Amino acid sequence: MKTPFGLLDTSAPESRRPGAALVAGLVAGMSSGAIKMGWEALLPPRKPDREIPPVIFLRQRGIDPDRYTYEFNGNTVPLGILAVHFGFSLVTVAAYSVVAEYLPRTKLWAGAAYGIGAFVVAHEIVLPRLGLSPKAADLPVEEHLSELFGHIAWMLEAEQVRKAVRLAVAGVPDADTRVNALARLADTARAALRR
Repeated sequence: MKTPFGLLDTSAPESRRPGAALVAGLVAGMSSGAIKMGWEALLPPRKPDREIPPVIFLRQRGIDPDRYTYEFNGNTVPLGILAVHFGFSLVTVAAYSVVAEYLPRTKLWAGAAYGIGAFVVAHEIVLPRLGLSPKAADLPVEEHLSELFGHIAWMLEAEQVRKAVRLAVAGVPDADTRVNALARLADTARAALRR
């Protein structure tokens, strides 16, 4: 069954490699989490006087964000805050990677569409409702722009890593839509018959 714009078209079952996709998603989640942190260092989404959502999240759960740290090169690194940040990236990108095995259009615009969706869901809806940020309407334009483009950069990088790691682990290219897989099979059959 065809769906509008192929958004819900499923992949050919024989092309799916969910285990390889999960491994690829975890690797891509770690690397893209670092990209997102770098983006926020270049274009900080929040003013200096506002706490970041991972700090508020930890405090809401009775965890002192400054308690778990480690030292590197004379710098104190906040382990709890990093755990929340990278935890979000790992879970979100791993889910993306596995879903893409079944619904290839998840990878629309090389992952950028998923990044935009993650931005809207996380920063415009969920974080304000959990009390981790002000309401979306009360946030400055700079925060919306930094988070929007940061999520796009995050998923563009994640998609490239996901694709490369999945190929290395599975030994075969990405799962594709059933229609495209059948079309390629038909092309191959036609070419074989012409010989």
